Amino acid sequence: MAQVKAHEVGRYVSKPDPKHRTILIYGPDIGLVSETAGKMAAASGADLDDPFSTIKLDADDAASDSSRIADEAFTVSMFGGPRLIWIRGSTQKNLSKALEPVLANPPADSLIIIEAKDLKKSSPLRSRIEKSPGAVALPCYQDQARSINAIIDEELSLSGLSIEPEARQMLVNLLGSDRLASRGEVQKLCLYANGQATVSVSDIEAIVGDASSLAVDTVIDAACTGDIAAMEHTFKRLVARGTAVFQVVSAAQRHFQALHLARCSMDRSGSAQEAVARMRPPVNFQRKTAVTRSVSIWRKEALERMLQRLDRVSLESRSNAALSVELTSTTLLAIAIEARHLAR
Repeated sequence: MAQVKAHEVGRYVSKPDPKHRTILIYGPDIGLVSETAGKMAAASGADLDDPFSTIKLDADDAASDSSRIADEAFTVSMFGGPRLIWIRGSTQKNLSKALEPVLANPPADSLIIIEAKDLKKSSPLRSRIEKSPGAVALPCYQDQARSINAIIDEELSLSGLSIEPEARQMLVNLLGSDRLASRGEVQKLCLYANGQATVSVSDIEAIVGDASSLAVDTVIDAACTGDIAAMEHTFKRLVARGTAVFQVVSAAQRHFQALHLARCSMDRSGSAQEAVARMRPPVNFQRKTAVTRSVSIWRKEALERMLQRLDRVSLESRSNAALSVELTSTTLLAIAIEARHLAR
């Protein structure tokens, strides 16, 4: 049985244990899960561009056919060499059963990587993986200051750049919890500073957006206050610049959870302003007016109903990536329309 703590994942990825033939990578930070899976895939030795060496499966398909994973794992590569079975998707039901043959008899020449969302310790999939001597579960959690600094150091080193202490602190404060978005912002900064020796505060002010929330929060605040025009305009800009829509959905889920707590606080005692002042983490001063209005508009029942809808669209958009933009846009529009109705 192998258990790896969150802070040990980076070390494990740099030197994986060859006896582990099935690797579960899970956590709430989808960007970090995806990046970690990519590193493990690259270290597998399989040709990631060869469809005969790297088999990508949707979790729904893998779970629905109990022999599919084993068939792929024990198939001998047509041209020799290691094989990779890479499983992605939101389904967990029956996936542990489909993995049973490869957990009981780990394949010698195949590596199985599974990407999953955050899993409780009682989850059948996580529990079964953690109990298997031929498998390992890698927990991926949101970037903290240490992880963000590691990303900054990695990308600056690749570009031959250093950074001023004040600029580093500013960059850490701007970068958010999604690892892919954070790395993308640092890469953009490095490209902008190409030819320089040092990254300065002015470089960051010129090129780095608030990867954690600024534009995404603008979309969500507009939706929550019923400003359809602003919501649609900003959402289109986010999509055009390549922002992953799951970031918008995840941010909306977190925001509605925070609004629910604030509304409960307001209903017990105090005004919307007092409820917002008690919110943790504190609301950015630029957003206080919009968030205060949202707390006033949204009742607990409506917030709970919308949280259920956001949960559904989160699953649907990940299961059907081709429609993720449309699904998210429709949900944001529904939020804005509901806000207008509640405000009246």
